[in-house]
This record gives sequence, structure tokens and C-alpha cells, in this order.
Amino acid sequence: MREVFDRERVCGFLHADGQKMANGRGEEVILRGWGMGNWDNPEGFMIGAAAEFGLSFGYAPMGRIDRGRALEQIVRETCGTKYLETFWDRWHRAWLSEGDIRLLAEQGYNSVRLPIRACSFLKEEPEIEWNEESFAMLTDVLDWCEKYKVYALIDLHAATAAQSCLPCDDGVDNAPHFFTDDEAMDRMYILMEEFAKRYRDRWIIGGYDCINEPLSVTPRMFELLPKLKEFYAEMIRRFRVIDKNHMFLLNGTQFSSRMDVFDRDYDPECHNWGIAIHAYAMVPPELVSFSEAFQKCAEWNVPLWMGETGTTNEYDWQTTVYEMLRERHAGYNLWCFKTCGGTSAAKVACFEAPEGWERIVNYALHGGPKPSYKEAQRIFDAYLEAAKIENCTVDASYRPYLQREGDFEIPAIGYNDLPASHRCGKAALPSPAAYREADGFEIVFEEGFAMPVSMPGSPAPGHVRDHMHLRLSAGERASYTVLDAGKYAVSVSYCAKATAKLRLLKDGAELFCGTLPAAAETPLPGEKHPLFPDEAAPNRLAVFPLAETEGEGVLTLEAVEGSVDLGRIRIHAL
Repeated sequence: MREVFDRERVCGFLHADGQKMANGRGEEVILRGWGMGNWDNPEGFMIGAAAEFGLSFGYAPMGRIDRGRALEQIVRETCGTKYLETFWDRWHRAWLSEGDIRLLAEQGYNSVRLPIRACSFLKEEPEIEWNEESFAMLTDVLDWCEKYKVYALIDLHAATAAQSCLPCDDGVDNAPHFFTDDEAMDRMYILMEEFAKRYRDRWIIGGYDCINEPLSVTPRMFELLPKLKEFYAEMIRRFRVIDKNHMFLLNGTQFSSRMDVFDRDYDPECHNWGIAIHAYAMVPPELVSFSEAFQKCAEWNVPLWMGETGTTNEYDWQTTVYEMLRERHAGYNLWCFKTCGGTSAAKVACFEAPEGWERIVNYALHGGPKPSYKEAQRIFDAYLEAAKIENCTVDASYRPYLQREGDFEIPAIGYNDLPASHRCGKAALPSPAAYREADGFEIVFEEGFAMPVSMPGSPAPGHVRDHMHLRLSAGERASYTVLDAGKYAVSVSYCAKATAKLRLLKDGAELFCGTLPAAAETPLPGEKHPLFPDEAAPNRLAVFPLAETEGEGVLTLEAVEGSVDLGRIRIHAL
């Protein structure tokens, strides 16, 4: 199972092979990686400049420091135009260096998503004028990716004139100018043709991720959908005149979640494309959330890739969803590799803004006093130094859950979906917790928990699944994949009103068969959730050690006698 993620398979042009991806040798590859947000496409909430992402469903101009072109204006105002001449080259090199790609590879990932702004490569001038510094920068990154065996996915995050109606598309406002402005789409065709000319022989480019989250927050989504279809078809047609090797990963509308754009084979000549979706923890981690995407992939016989996902501390969601994807040959890419300060994004590396940065932010967002040119330059110099990977703190907390190795836990309700023979639920009625209702399991809320009622306009009810148990009764079983190649111990947290007999199997071979004593769950009134301090802590459950084993495999828990409520499957590396 692990071999599909192995960087030794980063070899030759990655391409669609039915509903899978394969390398140049025809071996299956499942992408597992991170996105390099902020590198070429800064976003205010991830660079320590804004607390929120910034959504507006009506017309809104760009914020003061919420995107790349806004940041450029702030640098010009505070540091001067001469400082700005070298700023972007220094910014790019600080946010992404060979050390970043090396760390990504050392952490066990086989791919990186490279979000770019069209204006970084095609200057916003009347004539077609290329920014050679940006192409040189990208070429360096591709060389590092090849050195460390990491596929690079070039992500058109900010198309010409802007396509998403969000701060992350680097537009002058939140209007869909890419679809309405006279020259915008034509200039994007020209840019893609230039990429094809320059990089058609670079197999390390795993594909082109086009275009990020189009028409996400606009009442004109349905009106402009035909233009998006037109763009995809014409863009790939022109690209294929030059480059027939690279794969395209196409995004649907509304945060890359809707599937109505996929009504045709967009690459009839080479059929080398797939569907890219985005999903975060507000999406329930169950198959029904992604079934339409998988259905579209089956209809057009193309692979699926979750090109953007993540969120802080959402380990349970991530380990459940990404295993569900792996079972169906789909990969994922988390957002984002490196961040500044306490953002809501998952991360591998982070750094704190330097002393004085708050003065820049206060000036930009609140009209505070502008620092002197000399002081502002000192602050930005210190910021760029802090952003270098050698000065960052590495956050390895996500890795065990994403890769299912080392010390990690799987929520019992996050059982494997495939193959169906690895699970057996016999409940006569749908789950009262209204989660994974089609599987036949009884999923119950912990003692004393009542599902919060979410009224329109009120906050979401929080992590209700952390308060759910999987109830296994005699004859029922559920399975969980572990990808650790070493030795590890398996235990479960549980509660049971009476003794219950439980079996643990690994790939069908019995590791344990014994009796779990009766155990009560312990409510923790007043205690806060260890990961989400605004929420109540789940009940405390008893822990029972089951067995020690070695190597990857599928663990199956089967109730032989009685009934047991399982909370978590715990894996501890030995």
C-alpha cells in the first residue's frame, strides 16, 4: 500500500491512467503533498496581516493587505519604490528555497503544489512582456523538485484579471474580471502556451492545476459557467499543439466543489486530465460528501485529486478523509506548507513575525502611524529573514495522521470504507448520529451529549463527531489501515456496560481475542477540548491494550460477544 506514495515512483511524466495516476513507467502514483501558499501568491490571513480569509458576497474592492497586489502597494508606501524593485525576488527566495523542498521530501511527501499569479509571469502591460525573473525562479524550484523526487503541480491560483471573486485570486476587487474583461482570457491562453513552450520537456511537472476555485463567490456563477467551459476546452486545445505530455487537473466552481462544469472530455486528443476538488473540515468526512466527484470521474474515466485541504488541528477529519481517498486511488494536497503566526491553516513550517510588524499591519488596516522608511525597511528585512526555512519551526504533528505511521489515533467512526467485506454493520435502523448512515453501523453519541441546534446565522455546532462512538455488537466488524513499516502497539479506547469479547485481526490473521471488562465513560464537565478550546471536552474512555505487531496492514476489530462502544484506535510506535 505504501509504495504508491514512494518518492522512487517520482519518475517520468505523471499522467492519467483511467481513474488512477501513473508515472512514466506505468506504476500507480497517489499524490501526497503540501501547497506553497504565500510564495508567489501571498494571502493576508497567512502572512500575519489579517485575522480572517475575507469573504464578501457583494461588490468589494481589494483590502489593504489581503493579497499580493495589496501587499505590493503597502511595501511601496512604507519602504519606497527602490526597495520594491528587489522585494519580490527576495520574498520568493525567502518563502521557498531548496531547503523547503528538501524538508518536504524528508517528511515523506511526494508532491508540491506551486500557486502562481499570472501577473508574476506575464506583466500587466499593453504588450506581451515576460518576467524572466519569475521564470528563472520557477525553473530553480523545478530543479529542486527533480533533485528530491517531488512532483510539482503548477497551480494557476490567480489567473489574468482574477477568476475566483476572492482575495486569493489577487484581483483588483472581487468581480469576475477573468470572464468579463476584453483581453483577460486571451492573455491566459498566451501564458499557458508560454508554459508549454518552456516546460514541455520537464517531466517533474506533475500537471497543471487550472484554475483555482473559479466563480466561487459571485451571483453570476451560473451565467458565466459557459465561459469557464469555453476556457478549459480552448486552453487545452492550444496547449496540446505544443505539449502533449502534461496532465491537467481542472477545478469546478464554488471553491472547486461543484461538478456541473464537467460535461465533456476536455482533452479529446490525449485524454490526460483529471478533476481537482477542494475540501476542508466543514465538509462531513464521509463518502456521500464526495460521491458526485467520484461519479464524474467514473463518467469520464479520469482521476480525482483533492488539490486543497487542511485546517488547523483537524487530525481526525484528515486521517479519515485521506484514507477514503487512498482507497479510491485519489491523492491530496494540504494548505499550506509554511505560514506566519497563528493562522487557521495546517502547516509543516511556521515563523513569528518580527518585532515592529504590528506597526505595518496597524498602518495598513487601521490607519495607524506609518513607520519611517528606514524603520519599515528594517521590519520587512527582518520578516524576510524570519521566513527562511532555517529560521522556521517545524510542525510534525500532522504527519503521523496523514501518513498513518508513528504515534497516531484513528477515530473508531473513521473506519475503512473499502473493501466492503472489511466491515459489517447489522443495525436495523439508521445511525441516530446521522453519520455514515448507509453503512449499517450504530453510531451513538457519548453519554450526556445532545446534538446542538444550529440556527441560521449562528456558529456551526463544532466537532460533534468527537462525541460519537462506534457501537459494535456480536458479529459486527470494522477495519482500519495502518501504513507503518515498523513495530507498533495497538490499543482501543472504549466503554461497555458489561464485559464484551473482541477480536483483533491484521490482514485476516488473528492478533488478539479476549474479553474487555465493563467500563464506564467519564464526563468532564467544565473541561475544554484539548484541540479546540472553545468547545467542551469529549468524555474520557477506558483504554485497553490489544496487541503488538509490525508492518503495514489492515486491522479489523470484530465483536464476538456482547457490545462495546469504541472511541479511538490508538497506534504507538515501538
